[in-house]
Amino acid sequence: MMRVKIWPGVALGLILIIFSPGEALDRKAEDYIENAKLAQRSGDHRGAVDFFTKAIRMGVTDADVYYRRGLAYEKLGDNIQAISDYTRAIQIDSRLATPFNNRGSAYYRLGDFDKAIEDFDKAIELNPYYALAYYNRGNAYHGKGDLERSIKDFTRAILINPTDPDAYNNRGWAFLQEHNPEKSIRDFDRAIQLNPDYTIAYYNRGNARLKTGDHEGSIKDLTRAIELNPQYALAYFQRGNAYVKKEELESAIDDYNRGVLINPGYADLYNNRGWVYFKKGNITQALRDVSKAISLNPDLTRAYINRGWIYKSHGECPRAIQDFSRALQLEHTNASIYSFRAACHLEKGHRDLAMKDLERAVELEEDPENLVFLGTLKEQAGDYDHAVKLFTRLLEARPEDPASYYNLGMALGKKGLVVQAIKEFTKSIELDPKFREAYLNRAIAFEFMGDSMRAKADFTMALRLPEGSGAPPVAGRLQVSTARVKDIITTR
Repeated sequence: MMRVKIWPGVALGLILIIFSPGEALDRKAEDYIENAKLAQRSGDHRGAVDFFTKAIRMGVTDADVYYRRGLAYEKLGDNIQAISDYTRAIQIDSRLATPFNNRGSAYYRLGDFDKAIEDFDKAIELNPYYALAYYNRGNAYHGKGDLERSIKDFTRAILINPTDPDAYNNRGWAFLQEHNPEKSIRDFDRAIQLNPDYTIAYYNRGNARLKTGDHEGSIKDLTRAIELNPQYALAYFQRGNAYVKKEELESAIDDYNRGVLINPGYADLYNNRGWVYFKKGNITQALRDVSKAISLNPDLTRAYINRGWIYKSHGECPRAIQDFSRALQLEHTNASIYSFRAACHLEKGHRDLAMKDLERAVELEEDPENLVFLGTLKEQAGDYDHAVKLFTRLLEARPEDPASYYNLGMALGKKGLVVQAIKEFTKSIELDPKFREAYLNRAIAFEFMGDSMRAKADFTMALRLPEGSGAPPVAGRLQVSTARVKDIITTR
């Protein structure tokens, strides 16, 4: 029997509480857990891990302790250890939804979206009203590129918790990627109503408004995002793009300059600033900027397109072809790049290479400009059958365009189908009564048919019209629009 020694001077009525060794250990473990919780609340996550670990080493096997240590590891950025602790918590008590949700979040941060979704599924199965799990699963589906499921999950999260600004913001971003900027703007509006200082929501709404052509609204939102976070390089970048759309080039350059100061490693800033310098006629600075973008990101397709176009515009087609070829190595299904390279091949006199590139472009995308380009080359090469097919396809895309009927009429006439050619020239004139070239070529066709009276009438009409009036003549059919280049370069 344990004996208690009474020291001199201590009253005999004092009651002493004596713990057994096991009880003392339990008390010590509880102290560690409480200290860990205090450390967690104060933001000392490393301290929390140490205290929880000491408690576990003393034999604590409570699911909540492992879960909480997992949270601390998560805050420290150690997702592997967090997953290990969440897994142990689940093994101890598999009825808890929260460890599944948090483990799913850790998997998400590691880029393992499938495992993340499995865990969010389980969390939702255990708690069908778990708004955060729906929100997190929406993010995971978004990471997989499944926008439809992502939107459904964000919507479910909103139904359960309609005051969560993050759910509206993320659903809005998914709508924007689905090319539905109007719906996205409504979601960003609601996110901002719930949180008037929501920087990312202003940035996202600025992007959406830029997509709708509301350049002023876009600039206003991006300016607000910058006010809330003056170091927001992406907001300067996108506001610069909005200024480009407004043709306010100096303001665009100023924003790109600010973005570069904040984030000198962001290649797109140099690329877009280079394009603006090109528009301003500063070729040296344009090439310097775009080359800098390529040095920062050798896989930035649009920078090669940009530099290639700058070279082409200044007659340096060999260099342009090199850049367009590199762009195609990176993005071999981009029809526009094939058409840009074709234009360079044509300038160098390589008609066969130009046609080969255009055939690939037309195969990838039914673009009217490429149909005109390739059809004209086929016509000039004497391949009238192919030219007729291409211009017929062009008419399907542009049924109200007088030049399309004119193109088809030219190819039919050269093929010897003069009556059909006259029919197409007539339709062209009906759509554009001032189309001088259509009158001239219909006159030639009537003359070939022996109808001198109609031929004379058309020649007379053509002579009354100023040269170049109406739709563009044949010589104007081999142009590549710079607008298509600008879209590739400045649209993020």
